[in-house]
Amino acid sequence: MPCPNLFNRICDELGENIDSELCQELMEHVDNCEDCRCCLKSIRNTVHLYRKIPDVQVPNEVTTRLMAMLDDSC
Repeated sequence: MPCPNLFNRICDELGENIDSELCQELMEHVDNCEDCRCCLKSIRNTVHLYRKIPDVQVPNEVTTRLMAMLDDSC
C-alpha cells in the first residue's frame, strides 16, 4: 500500500510549482518508494489509455467500478 500521507499532500497541493520544496520532496519520496512508484505508474498508464479512447459517454456504473478498481490497485 503506498504512503497515504504522500498522496493526500499531492492532492492538497496540485497547484504547487514543480520546483517548490514540497514537489522536490514528493519526487524524492517516489524515487525511493517502490509502492508509490508502482501506484504512480498505474495512474499514468490509466490516464494514457483514457486519452487514447474516443470521446464516448461512459455510464456512471462503469465510472464507479473503474474508480473502485483504481482505489484497490493503489
